[in-house]
Amino acid sequence: MDIGVPAGTLVGFCAALVRTTAWIVVCPPFNAPAVPKRVRVGLATAIAFVIAGDLRLADDVASITAGGFILALLIQALAGMALGFAVYALFAAIQAAGDLIDLQIGFSIGAVFDPLSGAQASPVGRLHQMLAIVLLLGLNGHVMVVSGYLRSVAAVPDGSIDLAVLGHELIRIASAFLVAAVEIALPVLAALFCTEVALGLIGKAAPQMNILVLGFAAKSAVALVLVGATLVLLPEATESVIGRAITGIARAFG
Repeated sequence: MDIGVPAGTLVGFCAALVRTTAWIVVCPPFNAPAVPKRVRVGLATAIAFVIAGDLRLADDVASITAGGFILALLIQALAGMALGFAVYALFAAIQAAGDLIDLQIGFSIGAVFDPLSGAQASPVGRLHQMLAIVLLLGLNGHVMVVSGYLRSVAAVPDGSIDLAVLGHELIRIASAFLVAAVEIALPVLAALFCTEVALGLIGKAAPQMNILVLGFAAKSAVALVLVGATLVLLPEATESVIGRAITGIARAFG
């Protein structure tokens, strides 16, 4: 028995698979090395089956040339990566805030290989990243991320992006990422700076004291207490960053 597959559906599935794969490769938490490749491939294929009917590269499939088909696939891949970058900026900002705190305390010298992220990770930075993932999963954020991706496909099925606007918005997102990282870490950094000043005054008043050892213990205690106290601000900061990132990508899609 022969099973006929319409050419338009097959072309749409290829475009959907390329776009979804590019999105999953960039978008957390699906891009984590802890997620098996089989799961990521299966998820990309399942979503591609759902949106294949919405993607149309041309009104007449027979008119598509090989060069035009490859160009259309590249455009779809760029659209998927742009959408994934909006979510990636969120996790990067939160982890960078923890890395700034680690750098100020001195924990960055104890960074070790993290099998979940596949890179070197410092303690507080990794804690912030894991909390961001917990917040995302606990608030059904992964469902909202997939829903937002599906809506983007329905809104812009051809994946066309204004490259000039995209470049401008990526710069805006990068600047917002740096500002958000400083905003999240600022209370702890300010307290650590005051601790440094206090230790300097103590070292001047009592030179016989070992300020190096005392300072490491004091800064560690202050940082751990304040990190725990400022975690309540993380959900609001998360919402603010992801909102700015998604708004910027939406402008690029028109």
